Amino acid sequence: MKIVFFDFIIHYGGGPQLAADTMLRLSKHHEVEVIDPYGQCEPYIQKLQGGGIKVHVLMPESRFVFLGNSQNPLKRYWQWFRTVPHYLRLHRCLQKVVRQVRPDVIWTNTKTGFKFLSVGRSLRHIPLAMEIIGCHPASYFNDSIGQKMKKRLSLVMAISTETSRQLKASGFNPDKIHIVFDTIDFDETIRRSSLPLEAPLPCLGKHPAILVPATLIPKKGQDTAIKAVARLKQAGLDPVLWLAGDVVGLDNSYELYLKALVDQMKLNDNVFFLGWRHDVPAIIMNADMVVLPTHEEGFGHVILESMLLKRPALATPVGGIKDSIYHGLNGLLFPVQDDERLAEQIVQIQNDPSLARRMIENGFKTVTERFTPQAHTERCLESLKKIAVGKTYK
Repeated sequence: MKIVFFDFIIHYGGGPQLAADTMLRLSKHHEVEVIDPYGQCEPYIQKLQGGGIKVHVLMPESRFVFLGNSQNPLKRYWQWFRTVPHYLRLHRCLQKVVRQVRPDVIWTNTKTGFKFLSVGRSLRHIPLAMEIIGCHPASYFNDSIGQKMKKRLSLVMAISTETSRQLKASGFNPDKIHIVFDTIDFDETIRRSSLPLEAPLPCLGKHPAILVPATLIPKKGQDTAIKAVARLKQAGLDPVLWLAGDVVGLDNSYELYLKALVDQMKLNDNVFFLGWRHDVPAIIMNADMVVLPTHEEGFGHVILESMLLKRPALATPVGGIKDSIYHGLNGLLFPVQDDERLAEQIVQIQNDPSLARRMIENGFKTVTERFTPQAHTERCLESLKKIAVGKTYK
């Protein structure tokens, strides 16, 4: 079986990391090649090539075009119109490479990747698989692209039970949906956890030391963590909150809002914006706990990382998080945007070492028994073999 992975990768976040790791594991069993539009995400390309996977970069001289102007439909339409020749050329390059590679199945992870693969008739003879890496509500798939996905996709891999439920509710054929629980690279995570920090951590030595590793976008809920820190200070504690993540795209309004919130609450000595960090596992080892106050989540790699590295995990009960954290057993769950409850749980962890130890032990057992890379690979292969058949190419 020959597998081709195609997607628009512009930022080495959780989804692209999962994609790279998955392709490397699959390449040990079958032929895998990757097609990348621009090759602009260097860590992603380097990871693949370092593992021996052939990467086809379609237009290395170009870059992903952000449309922007979401509040001005006229400007947005004009920007889209100007990019049409660019994308037509990109699609011709894609067709050419696919004819050369002759895959049995093409895999993508995003709506953007799917839209591009589904343009025209040239690729319709190849089974198309998609891993739904988020946990969108059923209504997310009710637009024209979603309707097309329901017809065109041969396989839909849902990374959580909740993702599968939403897909079924939106009208996807249940026979095409396979639950493939997310995972992380255990060996790489442990290796990186022992490396030196790439930059010093502010206020290292303050406790509780809280890490929120997430992209700076509203749905990640960093403001909830900031407000919880304010409550901790009011209670007489002197915590430190590290926000590891940066802005994706052109809109930095949420980052500005968070920094204004820190100023307003007089938390400049407690809350620190670390930017994008490649040494998150090493930061986890310096934290007392990992917090994910997200409003929605496909699965939450950082939850698995914190369990593997034996740090307590606190998160909201959304999306795939419900598949990994069992409240009070291997972690703690708090309601979305409930900074008061989060602050209470941070104090609970800090003041009850036996509770922390119990959650750490159970968390390590959870990740090493249920969410191993080997299990993820086996589920992927089992699903792909059902749709990948020999194809005739002209």
